[in-house]
Formats: sequence, structure tokens, C-alpha cells
Amino acid sequence: KVLSPFHWSACEFCISQVMCSQGFLTGSHYWEVITKDSDGWAVGVAHEMIGKREKLGRTEHSWCVEWLGPKKQLSAWHKDQETLLQKDKPLKVGVFLELQKKTVSFYSITDKEMLLHTFEISTSHPLYPAFWLFTL
Repeated sequence: KVLSPFHWSACEFCISQVMCSQGFLTGSHYWEVITKDSDGWAVGVAHEMIGKREKLGRTEHSWCVEWLGPKKQLSAWHKDQETLLQKDKPLKVGVFLELQKKTVSFYSITDKEMLLHTFEISTSHPLYPAFWLFTL
């Protein structure tokens, strides 16, 4: 199922982060985020337990891939644990949330898709698309 358009709710956070107002508890869902014009970003999923000041991937309630840091490198984050991905900066990130399989996968989208990282997820709460931008 491709999501379009999103309805974002930016007022929930005290940082430059937004979470979609539509959450998912069942099924498979896919969306893409164009990242080529930002020098710092994170794309992921979170459930409503994430706090107003908590950054994606830094809690047990969120999973993401991120491009940021002095070395400008791609990382995957969950529970404040970073996994370096050794991949080039994606121009577009595809997110495939498969709730039946309990996974969320991130892809670099160009002429073809390349898997960046897959997380196993364990939650009984709805998950919401989320992202933050550092610069444009």
C-alpha cells in the first residue's frame, strides 16, 4: 500500500521532527522520502510513546536511518545504538513496514532499489512514519 498524501503533525515535538498522524497496526506499507537536498536527516518509524524531545532512533520506541555527523555518514539507529552502514548518501529513501513479519526495511532509491538496513520490530502499538531534517 503506497501512502499519499501524508498528514503531518509537527506540533508534537520540540525539535525539527514530524510524525505522520496516520499510524499502522497491521498490514504492509511503503513510502518514500526525498533526501537529496538536505545535509542532515533521519527517516523512520515511531510509536506514540516517543517523547517531545526525543530524537528518532534514540529510544526503544523508534527506528531510523540517518545521514548526519562530522563525517557525513549513513547510520541506522534504534535504542540509541548506531550501526554504520558504509553506503553512499541516498537521494531518496524508501521505507517498507511489514507488520506481519515485524520488520521495517530502508532502501536507497535511484534507478533501482538497494537495501540499506532492516530492523526487527517488536511492538503492540501503532507505528507512524516520522522524519527530521537538520538543514535544507
